[in-house]
Amino acid sequence: MHSTKTSAILKIPIYPLVLGLVGLLPFFVCALSQWMPLPFFGSSQGFQAGMFYGAVILSFLGGIRWGAAIGEPRGTRQNRDFAGSVVSSLLGWLSLLLSPVLGLSLLIAAFLLQGLWDVLSVEKGRLPQWFGKLRMVLTTGAVLSQLAMLVPLVFS
Repeated sequence: MHSTKTSAILKIPIYPLVLGLVGLLPFFVCALSQWMPLPFFGSSQGFQAGMFYGAVILSFLGGIRWGAAIGEPRGTRQNRDFAGSVVSSLLGWLSLLLSPVLGLSLLIAAFLLQGLWDVLSVEKGRLPQWFGKLRMVLTTGAVLSQLAMLVPLVFS
């Protein structure tokens, strides 16, 4: 017997679920690099890689929203969605220009806001139900990884 949470995850199509979870691996590896030495890169390289990957993924999420807006009827909401989708890319880029603590904090906030926007859009029927569930899982993984990168910066 599956719990409700497990059942919700199982309703996500397998291909997007597996690819999404694989997409979390760089977040996890970069976070781990901040806590222990890794053979393929050091702490500073891991941090930089985590920041770049976060910015790229945030831009990717904005692209998903751009694609969703294309299918909407022309109007004010479509224009807001186009504009909002570009904000994700801009915030990702800006995060790379700020100090490490501010940049990573901006990425965390942007991921949370993007996830909220996606879930609210699912609730309004603009995106498929499974997408909201997937975004909650993936946003949680990305944000926890970014928080794990932030802690050593703030408390070192």
